[in-house]
Amino acid sequence: MKYFNQEIENKLINQGAKLIRFVSISHLDERQNRQLPNAIVFALPLTAEYIKKVFDTPNYVQARVEDNFNFDDDEYLQTEHKTGEIADRLASFIKEKGYEAISQSDDVLLADGMFNFETKESVLPHKTIALLSGTGWIGKNNLFITPEYGAAQCLGTILTNVPLKTVLNTPLLPLCNNCVACADVCEKHVLKKKTWNTAIPRDEIVNVYECSTCLKCLIHCPRTLTYMKRNIK
Repeated sequence: MKYFNQEIENKLINQGAKLIRFVSISHLDERQNRQLPNAIVFALPLTAEYIKKVFDTPNYVQARVEDNFNFDDDEYLQTEHKTGEIADRLASFIKEKGYEAISQSDDVLLADGMFNFETKESVLPHKTIALLSGTGWIGKNNLFITPEYGAAQCLGTILTNVPLKTVLNTPLLPLCNNCVACADVCEKHVLKKKTWNTAIPRDEIVNVYECSTCLKCLIHCPRTLTYMKRNIK
C-alpha cells in the first residue's frame, strides 16, 4: 500500500506549516470523525515580532476595536485565515487523488453545520486532534500549548481516508504546574485557574461567553514568551 505521508507533508511544509502530524481518529464517535479514519493536523506559528508588538501594546485589541474594528492587517486573524485556506487546498488535493477529505476550515465547518454558535464549539475541535498527535497540551487559558511556540500558533485539520501512517497518543497532561499568568492578566476574569484533564468540561476552565479575545492570555503565557525571546533578533 502506498502511504501519502511524505507527499502531504512536503505540500504543507512548502506553505509554512509546522508540527505536521497524521493521527488515527477511527475510535472517535462517527459524528466527530465523519466516518473517516485519519486526520492531518498542522500549525502555523505567529511570528515572534507579532508577539512582542502585542505584548508591548497592552490595549492592542481594544485600540483596533475603537478604530472601527480595524483588524485587516492583524497577523493573528491573517494566520487563522491562512490555516483554513491551506486545509481547503489540501482537502482538494486529496480528493483529486480519489480519496475522501474534509477540511475543517471555518467556512467548511459553518457550511456543514459542524459549529454550534450557542455553545461556541465545533463537533471535533482542532485541539482534540492536536492532543491525540502528542505535540502539546491544553493550558489554563484553554489554548493549545506546544514546547516550540507556547500558545502562539493557529491549528488546521483535515479528516480523510487517504492511506497514512498514523499515531494515536494519550493526551499529554498540562505542564502549567502552579502557573496562573494567563488568569492573572485576564481583565474579564473568564479563566478559572483550573488544570485541564480529559474529564473536566471546557466551561469549568473558561467562560467563553464573556471572553473578549484580547489575546493577553496567549501572549503572556510563559511558554509563548520563551518562544518570543528565543526568536527576537
